[in-house]
Amino acid sequence: MKNPLVTILLSLAVLSCAAQIHHPAAWLRADSAVLNAPSWHDVSGNGLDATPSSGTMPAAFSRMNFNKCFEVGGAETFTLPLGINGSRQSDVVVVYETYDTADENALWQIQIDTARHIGQTTRRILNDNGQITYDTANRLKPVVNYLAQSWRMPEICAPTLTLCTADSLPLNGRIAEALYFDHRISDTAVIQWISYLAVKYGVTLAQTDYLDSRRNVIWDYTHYPGYCASIAGIGRDDSTGLYQKQTYYADGHIIIGIAEPPYYGGSTLTENNEDNPAFIADGDFILFGCRDAMHCVSTVYAQDGSIYEAIGRSMAQVTGDAHTYGTFVLLDTAAGKTERAPSLQYAPILLIDRSGTGEFPAGETEQVQSIGTDTLGHYVYGNVHWDTDRSGRDFFCFAVAMPDTTGTPKALAVNGDGDTGNSPSATPRYRLSPNPNHGNFTVEITYPETQDVVVTVHDSDGRLLLTMGGKGQSAYRFGNSVPAAGHYLIDITSPSEHKILKMVVN
Repeated sequence: MKNPLVTILLSLAVLSCAAQIHHPAAWLRADSAVLNAPSWHDVSGNGLDATPSSGTMPAAFSRMNFNKCFEVGGAETFTLPLGINGSRQSDVVVVYETYDTADENALWQIQIDTARHIGQTTRRILNDNGQITYDTANRLKPVVNYLAQSWRMPEICAPTLTLCTADSLPLNGRIAEALYFDHRISDTAVIQWISYLAVKYGVTLAQTDYLDSRRNVIWDYTHYPGYCASIAGIGRDDSTGLYQKQTYYADGHIIIGIAEPPYYGGSTLTENNEDNPAFIADGDFILFGCRDAMHCVSTVYAQDGSIYEAIGRSMAQVTGDAHTYGTFVLLDTAAGKTERAPSLQYAPILLIDRSGTGEFPAGETEQVQSIGTDTLGHYVYGNVHWDTDRSGRDFFCFAVAMPDTTGTPKALAVNGDGDTGNSPSATPRYRLSPNPNHGNFTVEITYPETQDVVVTVHDSDGRLLLTMGGKGQSAYRFGNSVPAAGHYLIDITSPSEHKILKMVVN
């Protein structure tokens, strides 16, 4: 038996290959359901259609991250026959949302025979031997819930699965999708399916990479665990039917979506995901992860001497050819109202760190101005492209200029990392300029006290190209050149600190 929550930590050896995913024995999707129909159609092709307790499917759809779902409100259930199940095993995945945190809600139940059942509520696991309590509160946001169970040989081998009920309890909320497997699927397959559902319904998975149907890593938690406060994405995967064109992100404070060419600068946000006219190719994804909650504020120093207060420190990871797509970004105008920086509510700038380091270095940080606000109360940023250098990721935040009382020009950096000025400071400062460049560059280093330094330059294959150094100074300036275009690493080593800068030569 496995923990039903999606806080799954798995070590996976992942290979990029053709679609490899085990499809369920029964697959119920609200976006494939027909209103007022006599049954909820099973899209797996196995004919295990679910019968609604009212006799017909609900007459209207609700929405979960711009996708269809059903409001059940404690009144509706859906039952499907499972037939002969010699394996006596089941893996069930459901996507749901409850209306309150006070009451225990039902998720699903499998009636094994006339006397026994297994199943799950929002707080308990039910099996034919008893029950296990696993939580004490509901979550007022979409949840992907996975549970694997097995049971003893039933008296009558004709079990049935019923959604939105368990142990005589109802589901007071919404349901979007349910998958039933009549055998134990692999841990890799579990990650593939919950990744698909998480991207589609805007659910943040904890402590796991995200995988597509080809087993490609589309969100790299393993190497970037700090950016998992909120995870959302857009992308397409034809093997699972995923075609997510717009998404809520950062607890709803941000909406990001694919923009329809010719990218006139505004937003093509639509009420429903399927109504967005933009195109995404199979296998292309852009996923976003937030380092902290939106109200967390940091400081950004610009090269022209400006100081910014920033919120929403995030990372964008790009898969396939998604770097070619223009996107729109919408920021809730109330998101920046913080005690530290109340002025963030006024037209923040979208800062994108193209270096892939998260340090927002000078020359590699793009500033995208808001083109105004929409009728929903969002600042609008149009025609935003991600990962333009094909490195695989960008970092970004929202920021507004604040008064600079020092008058000291500083290289663009966050929270003091990499901050360069012309006078000593309490921390080392570094500046690489220009960057990008055409082969000629300058590295400036300032330490709070005198010390030796060694600077080496390596190409993308790790070959050592240049070595520079100095002794007994607090400020250094090295000028040099490299012969070819490409990506380079500049390694700066001193007794007090080791620093690596990334350089792009066009």
